[in-house]
Amino acid sequence: MPEITVSDSLYRQLVDASGGDELDETMWRMVHKYQRGNSPGE
Repeated sequence: MPEITVSDSLYRQLVDASGGDELDETMWRMVHKYQRGNSPGE
């Protein structure tokens, strides 16, 4: 899996958004929502 580097500020926002869930799981949910919101016709 590729490594992504983010600022400390963004990392803290992601951890807060995870609400205690696993950070990887949170990231996949965000990717899924982004894909659904940017796919015409769905």
